[in-house]
Amino acid sequence: MSDVCPSNLSLWASPDGSFTKTILVRGTGVEKPKEGSLCRICLNLEKSEASADEGLFQCPTGQWTELILGEGDVPRDAVLDQCLETMLDGEVCCVQVSPTQYGSGCTFNLSLAGFTFVRDSWELPFEEKWNIALRDKEQGTQNFRQGNAWGAARRYGRALRLLVSVTSTVPLEMAEEYGRTKMALHANLAACQLRLGQYENAARSCDKALEREPRAIKALYRRAVAHTALNELEKAGVDLQEVLRLEPGNAAARRELRRLTEKVREQDTEMAKKLRKLFV
Repeated sequence: MSDVCPSNLSLWASPDGSFTKTILVRGTGVEKPKEGSLCRICLNLEKSEASADEGLFQCPTGQWTELILGEGDVPRDAVLDQCLETMLDGEVCCVQVSPTQYGSGCTFNLSLAGFTFVRDSWELPFEEKWNIALRDKEQGTQNFRQGNAWGAARRYGRALRLLVSVTSTVPLEMAEEYGRTKMALHANLAACQLRLGQYENAARSCDKALEREPRAIKALYRRAVAHTALNELEKAGVDLQEVLRLEPGNAAARRELRRLTEKVREQDTEMAKKLRKLFV
């Protein structure tokens, strides 16, 4: 494999700028893989990058393997999924991945030798979407516990998109569980977004969780942390006060309130006095 993609073949750039691909061998047919398709692929990294990039894809590299599109939980797997969704059966392409905050760029050859046909998500009945959402929620929690906030956020986000798409078809007897699950997903997604430094997104996710359950302590606490990071100190104080009203012994909230008070003291003495009264 050469060090750069050939420049005289068909070049295609992803709309979000995450990668470009140069088609080396054109595929056949008109169908392309979709989320849930079982794909047979071979991914060959540039020789100069192979050792440095080992393990940054969840699938094996340098050999034929099978993967289910959409099941990767690291950033480069997301790019791989996007690329596969553009490929025809039998296609071979050279892919150049753009650098992001989650990793450096890389180059690889990707071959697609068959995939299974699956229905679009909008065609799935409520029961299937519900079960997929619950599975993604469980996998997201496992990812988060393993320190993979990015993979957890991807799973929680996908679960939420599925649940939002079935709002009008939720059976009456499942309405309560459906609402609780959506609330938990928003709160869990906020925890991931805090880890990733996406504080505005985290605050919005908490807002959505609190629309369902205004007394959700985890969502209140996480929104306070997001507000503090955004320097919205008064809002943070209100949320922490509510957490401690609902659960006076919440140690995390008391630690965050002390941190907030110190930050406020540097900016607003009067507000700091008000916050210190919460410790009484």
